[in-house]
Amino acid sequence: MGAAVITSVAACQTPSTPAWTTTASSTAPSSTTPSSSAPPSATPTSIALTRQPCDLLTPEVAKKYAGDDAQRQLTYESNPPAPVGDNACYYTSSNRSVSVEVFPVPTDPTAPVNHFHVIRPENRVEGVDYEAYWFAAGGSLVAVKDGLLVSVNVSNKGAAQTEQDRADDIELANLVVPQVG
Repeated sequence: MGAAVITSVAACQTPSTPAWTTTASSTAPSSTTPSSSAPPSATPTSIALTRQPCDLLTPEVAKKYAGDDAQRQLTYESNPPAPVGDNACYYTSSNRSVSVEVFPVPTDPTAPVNHFHVIRPENRVEGVDYEAYWFAAGGSLVAVKDGLLVSVNVSNKGAAQTEQDRADDIELANLVVPQVG
C-alpha cells in the first residue's frame, strides 16, 4: 500500500518542481565541550536546510530503515512503474522500502492529500514537535512545514503496515523534517 500512496502523491506533482537549498547561518559559539542543555528536538544551527529529498534520505539513512541491501530507485514499484521525480527519493531492499518526498502544499482539491482529507485533527500524529498527519490510515506520515509537505514512508514489501513501520515513519520524520527549509 505504501508505494501506491507514494505514487498517487507523486503523480499530482510535476517533475519540474523546483528545489531550493539554503544554508542556515551558524551563530553558535564554538566550544570545546558539548552542550547537553539543548532539547533533543532542537535543530543545530550549523546544518544546511534543504528541499532536496536525496539530501535528506542519504544511502546511510535508507540502509538504516530498509536494510543493508537498500538501493536507490528511479521508479516506484507500481504497475506500470512510475518515475520517482525530482521531489522524491526512494530506496528499496529485499524486504522493505523507504521514501522521502518534499513538495509545495498542493492547492488542487483533487491532489491526494486534499482529496483524501489528510490534514485534519483525527489524522494528527501525536508526540512530535511539528505538524504531522497519517496518510491512508498510517500508510505514510505527512508533515507540514513552511508551506511544504514532507512525506516519509517506511514499509515492508508485500505486507500491511505494522506498528514498527509507523514507529520508523516517526523516527525518520524526526530526523528529516527539521532539516527541511
